This record gives sequence, C-alpha cells and structure tokens, in this order.
Amino acid sequence: MWAVDCIRAQRRDTDWAAELLGDLEHRHAHATLDGEGYHLDTFAVEPVAHQRGTAYVRLVCSVTIRPARLSPAVAARTLRGVLDELMLAPARARATCARLIDVAIVPAI
Repeated sequence: MWAVDCIRAQRRDTDWAAELLGDLEHRHAHATLDGEGYHLDTFAVEPVAHQRGTAYVRLVCSVTIRPARLSPAVAARTLRGVLDELMLAPARARATCARLIDVAIVPAI
C-alpha cells in the first residue's frame, strides 16, 4: 500500500514501476530469471481510497524467483526478505513520489 499525492495519482501515462519503486532505470522490467534471478510477470496499480489530498494505491505484481540465480545471502531469505531486498529496499532508499505504508506478500503455489 502506497500513499501518493492526489494530483500525482491522477496523471495519465504514468510509469508506476518507476514512480513507486524508484526504478528510473527500468531494471525490474528488464530483469530475467537467468540474469537477475527474478522476473516481474505482471504489474498493476489499483486505487484504494482518497483522503485529504492523498491517494492510497495498491501495487499488485506477480514475481517469479529463481533462488539459484540470486546471491547466496539473498537466496537464504524468506520470500518476503527476497522481495524486500530486490524491490522494496531500493524504493525506501530513494526519494519517490509516494510513501510505502504496508506490504503484504502472498506466495502462489
């Protein structure tokens, strides 16, 4: 769940991967299972609510992970730890248009 300024949330043609994750280089879009050890299969941003000039949006994505291609330190982590290291930690470290509020990771079987 991300909190975004309402004016920014209304912009059309927004590259939400770059905006929310601070991924200006589009490395997530170009990540491969063989190269980086993960692949972003699907990516969508769903509006949740608006309150006092802030839009709350949900980032929904499907990520395939190949632990054998990750660094040993990252591969030894839980699924949440792997995704936090690959996608969320860089977003927290950079100034973006949004603030990360909460994360829920659901493994697919």
